[in-house]
Amino acid sequence: MITTTSTATDTRATGNPDTDFSGNVDALYRKLTRRIIPLILVCYFFGYLDRVNVGFAKLQMMTDLQLSDAAYGVGAGLFFIGYLLLQIPAGWVVRAVGVKKCIAGSMIAWGVVSIATLATRDQTTFYALRFLLGITEATFFPAVIAYFSAWFPSRRLSRVMALLFLAMPLGVVIGGPLSGWIMDVTHGGLGLRGWQWMFVIEGLPAVLLGLYLLATVTERIEDVSWLSDAEKRTVHQEMASEAEGKRSSFRAALREPTLWLLFATSFLYNVGNYGLIFWMPTMIKALGALSNFEVGVISAVPYLVASVTMVLNARDAVRTGERRWHTAAPVIVGGAALLASVGMRTHPVLAIACLTIGVAGIMSTLAMFWSLPSRILAGEATAGGAGLVNIGAAIAGFVGPSIMGYLISLTGSTQFGVAILALALFCAAALILAIPRRFMGRA
Repeated sequence: MITTTSTATDTRATGNPDTDFSGNVDALYRKLTRRIIPLILVCYFFGYLDRVNVGFAKLQMMTDLQLSDAAYGVGAGLFFIGYLLLQIPAGWVVRAVGVKKCIAGSMIAWGVVSIATLATRDQTTFYALRFLLGITEATFFPAVIAYFSAWFPSRRLSRVMALLFLAMPLGVVIGGPLSGWIMDVTHGGLGLRGWQWMFVIEGLPAVLLGLYLLATVTERIEDVSWLSDAEKRTVHQEMASEAEGKRSSFRAALREPTLWLLFATSFLYNVGNYGLIFWMPTMIKALGALSNFEVGVISAVPYLVASVTMVLNARDAVRTGERRWHTAAPVIVGGAALLASVGMRTHPVLAIACLTIGVAGIMSTLAMFWSLPSRILAGEATAGGAGLVNIGAAIAGFVGPSIMGYLISLTGSTQFGVAILALALFCAAALILAIPRRFMGRA
């Protein structure tokens, strides 16, 4: 387990260690959430920011490096090629090395690479550094999925994942204006361009957080001081019951058709998701004469709304027990809203409103979807299975931005690319609706 060490005694966790935990199990899991989620959320926030801030850097570096739209699209997507190559090995690495070292080591490495991006001089170095950044992030997400799946039953996981995935909209809500502001106010300082300062300033926190994790956290539940022995037994019992009837061997998991259905869904969903993420600053910039900071602020609006809707959607799924339409319907809404934004491109306010609805729909599916692998897998299969599903996302992360870049270079407009993204989202929703009923029970 990953949790910060504490010398203080938590009076709520104390009691007779030889008796069974008699408290409210919901209260116990709220306690686990408070202790576990915040630090991982902050780590994922900086990981996501360092992954997507190239969308804002593009507003300056395209001219400086003389990159075409197609070249930028390929470079943005090359992150996911590096990320893709290590997804299945990442599951093995997580099991062999341990969660803490995987998360901390990944953070330190990606922070260093992000900082090194200031040295980008041409298309070749841009491609190489984006590829390397993907490699450094590869073990982070499988380690987090395996970690959460070891502590939270699948019926609780959608809410937990919704909290984790707040890092993604917050990465734009906070990171968008921050990136634009950094580029505007640091431009020319010490002979560096604004986009170079942005990579340095936003990469450094990942290095510091990685060092903090290595120095101050513990992994095993037995070493945690803020849970009583009875509470630890309760968690073990919950997870032992959770594992019954699931694939616990990765080799056996590969024979589960639903895992491959999730793989295909992940690919189609993320073609739409990443295609929009990396190109939305450009789409907004095209709506009017805006500064980089103004583009960042406007880009933040859709993700601010999404940070609310994704949590509300997950909570309503838990409350009602309905999972299928809580996962599929937001994707359908997102695709429809993206199509509508194309028709509103001559009306900037309406176009932003459509993009806001589109992003809110796309993001609201995220937590619901990533709680599904834990309904199929348990034990050592969890990290490998999550890595396999994440391969679909990684391939899409290259395909989505590349398609947009190619079509923009070909047509001089974003509308054809946006139509492709919407089509991918509609297909993803159809696959979600095809998931067998036994995996779509109570949330």
